[in-house]
Amino acid sequence: MSHGKARLLLQVDDLQKSVSFYTRQLSWELVEAAPAGHAALLRIWLNDEVVLIQRGQRTKQEDELQEAYLARWLQPKPSNPQAGDLVYIGVSSVNEVEKSLQENGWNELRKEEETGHIRKVFVPAVDGYTFVFWEELFASDDEIKKMYADGIVELECAVDGLSEEQLNLTEAPGKWSIREQVLHLIDLELVTIHKVKFALAEPGRTYEGNRFSQDDWSVSLQYSARPITYEVQLFRSLRQHILGLCEHLPGALERTVITTKNREESVVRLLKMMAGHARHHVQAVERIRELHSC
Repeated sequence: MSHGKARLLLQVDDLQKSVSFYTRQLSWELVEAAPAGHAALLRIWLNDEVVLIQRGQRTKQEDELQEAYLARWLQPKPSNPQAGDLVYIGVSSVNEVEKSLQENGWNELRKEEETGHIRKVFVPAVDGYTFVFWEELFASDDEIKKMYADGIVELECAVDGLSEEQLNLTEAPGKWSIREQVLHLIDLELVTIHKVKFALAEPGRTYEGNRFSQDDWSVSLQYSARPITYEVQLFRSLRQHILGLCEHLPGALERTVITTKNREESVVRLLKMMAGHARHHVQAVERIRELHSC
């Protein structure tokens, strides 16, 4: 039995009801439950795992027991979405997931697809979460470079004409504002470009990087209050810099680094990841603007 793998922690209102939903309606597997009945470890198909923890008051003894189980089940700094959040889970085939869900009685599920990038199916769950099962789609190197380049204008258009007050608008209470969405996507870009530059300059080397904690960065770097003008300009310069290198260096897109998990990552794959990540947050900004008619 594997432990310490779960990267996802979900808070639920009724643990027994939630476990029943996930095992019966989504065909996940119950791996282990804490004796106090306030937490459970489930396997999401393949090897992904999730920990469910019941909201509400507990005795000191129950808290200590629960903490011991969480320490054994969870990876450090797991994702801990709140009710109303979208919870993304990668799968090998969205169509297969949809077929399995339909066999369990799910009908008319919402699907989205971005050509050459991602296919998604949205599944509303108990406790206010919506799961987004997503599958990576594949594109040519030229298509990926275009997606990466197009992201410059997409971001600039998404924030064009917004006042400082409008930058603080959100999609719902407790969600990131337009300002926070923009600063986050640019910081992720900065972190990833460090890896890209190593791949371009020292292809084949082992790259050791720290895990990116978006919540810590958001708080420590004051995303909620900082201006974005110069950061948007930086975003353009960063992407133009990388595109220029890719044009001038032979075989640039195929150059790679080896991560500490012994996984090879190519420049073109990293560009695709950054293009998709930025597009995701640009779409969030567009939804906020549409919601508030600005």
